[in-house]
Amino acid sequence: MQQTNIARTLGYALLGLLTLSGSKAAGQQSQPSRPPLTLRGAVDSALRLNPALAASELGVKGAELDQRKNRGKLLPEINLSGSYSLMLKKQKVYFGGGDSGGAMPGGAPSPFGNLFGGDGIEMGERHSLQGGINAGMPLIAPQLWASLQLDQRAVELAEEKARGSRVALISEVRKAYLGVLLARESARTLQSSYDNTQQNYQQITQKYEHGLVAEYDKIRMETQLKNLLPQLLSARNTERLAEAKLKVVMGLPLSDSISLGEALPAYEEQIFGLLPESGEHAATTLSLERNSDLRSLGLQQRQLEAAFKVKKAAFLPTLSLSFTYQYNYAADQLRLDNSKRWSPFSTLGLSLNVPLYNGGARYNDLRASRVQIQQLQLQRLATQRQLELGLENARTEQRNALATFVAARDAVASASRGHEIARVRYSSGASTLLELNDAELALLQARLALSQAIHQYMISVFSLDELQGLDQLP
Repeated sequence: MQQTNIARTLGYALLGLLTLSGSKAAGQQSQPSRPPLTLRGAVDSALRLNPALAASELGVKGAELDQRKNRGKLLPEINLSGSYSLMLKKQKVYFGGGDSGGAMPGGAPSPFGNLFGGDGIEMGERHSLQGGINAGMPLIAPQLWASLQLDQRAVELAEEKARGSRVALISEVRKAYLGVLLARESARTLQSSYDNTQQNYQQITQKYEHGLVAEYDKIRMETQLKNLLPQLLSARNTERLAEAKLKVVMGLPLSDSISLGEALPAYEEQIFGLLPESGEHAATTLSLERNSDLRSLGLQQRQLEAAFKVKKAAFLPTLSLSFTYQYNYAADQLRLDNSKRWSPFSTLGLSLNVPLYNGGARYNDLRASRVQIQQLQLQRLATQRQLELGLENARTEQRNALATFVAARDAVASASRGHEIARVRYSSGASTLLELNDAELALLQARLALSQAIHQYMISVFSLDELQGLDQLP
């Protein structure tokens, strides 16, 4: 009865694992097959498909269009105009005639009073048409000229923000890709340990049925097998979540299936090619010159300085040129073919505007701009010091990760040798099952620690690249 319950428990566990793997395989078969994905391929796909990066690049295009719009203000502005009016009731004009209000200064009557009478006369035409062309352009516009430089700074800032988004996306994709490799390697290691433990359990069960081992050995192995199952299920779930995160940062739908063409142990060779620098050479090779945050703050300062020049130009006079050419038509009867009723006229003018006083608004605006520039300078200094501290911490983490990797690799070699010895000793009856279980557990922990050490070291390298503002894969 006890053996039946044990077999049923293991059957349910295996059924759960098969269900998880089967659903994953079914999801992969429902999608068209993709070529194996490498780290560079994942980065290229993200740079091509990620919507956040596309939005930042559209910001650059918007800034360039704003720059072109403001440049157009230097060119002549030409407009066609036309209007029509119908006078419903004409206005009357009175010249005196029996009305003392029409007397001229000094009390003399108006000379037109007796001519037109006291009822007045109607003025104007019933139909009125106007049409023509108006043009104007600035001749001297210091504030407009200064604003063009401000637009250029806005374009540069938008380009740097787009580059910063590219740097952050590359780092995020690289870390997400390594996260999938770590999750898969951990799941593979746990699966291998689970399969090995299950095989040992079957062998010990057979020996127990023949009276060759004690019941304690059988219970001990059964307990170890059950303890591994939750860890394996958790590793599989972590793998699915890591793959989902990678798809999101790459800009792929969650329903798509991906296959990775690399494994985490392959990055052991890369670690020795990416050893941390030390001493003065490290200070020269690692630099914050291309850090996106610092560059953005520097461009913002230049933008504020350009805005300061625009506000200073508001104190200077402006001169503009205008030209008008129009045709007028006025008549009581709307006969457009009557050429005598069409009268053209044109004007050419200059407009000078000299700002004198506006309550001190322009002056106080300049003072506010100076304060903003000083504030941004201090902010940039504080950010630079924080980034220098972050760079030093990243280098320290890289050195610590290297030491952890070396120790973990040696631990795997020692644990493998110890596990082999424990297996031979147990097979020959020189040791107990407890010693063999301890050796298997030590080997499992050493392999998982090695995978974690490889992952941690590569993540420290990616973080250093992001701090340095590298927008291309090395």
